[in-house]
Amino acid sequence: MNIESLLSKIDLFESLVIKSGFKRDLNDYYQAIQQSQNQNLTFMKDLSGRIKSKLVGFDNYGLSSELKIVLKDTEPFTDFETLSELDALDTDTEIDAEEYYSKLRQVLSRLIKYIGENNEEIDAVMAVFKKYVSKDNEDKSDKGQALISLVFKDLKSTGSLKEFSKALDRWNRVLIVYHTLLTSESPEEVKLVEIQNGSIDVVFNINLDIALNLTELIKIGLQVYGAYLIYKSKAAKEIINSYMGNKKLLAQEREREKLMLDNIGESIINKALEQHKSKLKIDKKIEKTSIQAKVKEVSSVITDHIVKGNELKLLTPPKTTEEEEANIANDLRESTAIIRKTLREIKQVDQQQLLDMYCIKDDDPINL
Repeated sequence: MNIESLLSKIDLFESLVIKSGFKRDLNDYYQAIQQSQNQNLTFMKDLSGRIKSKLVGFDNYGLSSELKIVLKDTEPFTDFETLSELDALDTDTEIDAEEYYSKLRQVLSRLIKYIGENNEEIDAVMAVFKKYVSKDNEDKSDKGQALISLVFKDLKSTGSLKEFSKALDRWNRVLIVYHTLLTSESPEEVKLVEIQNGSIDVVFNINLDIALNLTELIKIGLQVYGAYLIYKSKAAKEIINSYMGNKKLLAQEREREKLMLDNIGESIINKALEQHKSKLKIDKKIEKTSIQAKVKEVSSVITDHIVKGNELKLLTPPKTTEEEEANIANDLRESTAIIRKTLREIKQVDQQQLLDMYCIKDDDPINL
């Protein structure tokens, strides 16, 4: 496995579980319920709610699947059905405070134990690989390179060599096309570093400046996509119900939905054009032919990728200040987590509408 990819998975655990204070809070919760004055249902259910909220967040970030790749000697703490246990505990209308305390104490004790074991193993792995990755990253930065991971999760793309090769061909072409939009320098051949199993992570090297702009482009697409999903999962229902069958308002709402759906692809096109124009001010030799066709192709491949539930990760962000580096590394991750959460909340028919509109078809002219 590529070391940078492994470290990005470790960083997710560190960020969500350790740096967020969740591991510390669990110990505080465990100590708090030992006090007799806190052994009441109101206090204990509040703690349960906080823990469940965090566990749902971990699921949105895909922490469980990342830990399964990293951990070899211990079981991921996410594998122990803690969320369903707490849900069952909270929905039991006949349970008394004493029994609730006993079961919550068991859940907390086990959660603390397994997180501790995971943390110890991850610290050991981190100590080894940190020694090997720092110099390698410096070398990449000196050469103006960055590592990007394309994560394929949809079965259509990964279920056969034929479909997977099509997806890789599209990305291989569109990365070169995108490169020509932003610089007059000849694009280098995209070099694979590794293909990892599981969800299939394709790790490759690319020009650092192109990688940062591509990251920004993907982030814009995810934000607009996320806004549409939030609208479909909740806002649209509430708005439409308030119309009380008014035909004119319902017609306007259908038009709004269509515009929001169209805007997923259009936002990427507009951002790519903006990036191209910005780079033209610096590099007058950038190719200026067929720009509209190029940005449309870039948008098509990116939207196809994200509506299928696939992801993109910047594994080696540039070394600036710690705060700026954290922002670059986390923005895509946070946007992706929002997509995972809201995608579960929309109807299957709405999910299919997205796929029908944005997935590249075999007879599409840009399909290789």
